[in-house]
Amino acid sequence: MNIVEKSFKGIYPEKEFNLDSDIKYSGRFNGFNANVKYNSQRIVFNLSRNWRGVSEEIKIGLLQELMIKIFKHKVSTINIDLYNNFLRSLHNSVPKTENQPILEESFNRVNELFFYNNLEKPNLKLGDGVNKLGHYEYSTDTISISKNLLEHSELLDYVMYHEMLHKKFKFQSKNGRHTHHSREFRIEEAKYPNAKELERRLSLLVTKQSVKRRLLRWF
Repeated sequence: MNIVEKSFKGIYPEKEFNLDSDIKYSGRFNGFNANVKYNSQRIVFNLSRNWRGVSEEIKIGLLQELMIKIFKHKVSTINIDLYNNFLRSLHNSVPKTENQPILEESFNRVNELFFYNNLEKPNLKLGDGVNKLGHYEYSTDTISISKNLLEHSELLDYVMYHEMLHKKFKFQSKNGRHTHHSREFRIEEAKYPNAKELERRLSLLVTKQSVKRRLLRWF
């Protein structure tokens, strides 16, 4: 029984596994990302090369997590719990090689004011997004902030705070579903001074940048 069939049987012990299956490792994924492609006859898992050295028990949890998404089934297994705990702890071992000076200044300000300097600095990099102003990626311990915020220090710090909360709280998992904005997260987020006004200004900035991009397409 291969690892894909083991993963399937761990979720559906009463069902027969009758799909062709394959696992492919690729260098095109960041960190420990992965995806799955599926049709009625074949299921293929595409995993980052970083998964090669990970234990089978944790890898089964990853495959099960991907399976329940495509099969739309709510279930929890020991392996899925192991996989999620593995993701939550990745920040301790991934290399910190990316650092953008303005983002570092923002991180340090927010860390001192709201986290008592207790939050370990992650990778910090710029993004090109207009609508997506910030993002925290668990598998690479990376906070990405849109370059459109570099000239708006107040807004930059607010978005940085939001992403740092993601780093602090990680995510909650239940029956194959991840919650990234828990009640505890929202309570902490609302503590930021003038949060509503900053949200309004962020919305205006996004609208302005979106219009600007549309106009540039005509030139």
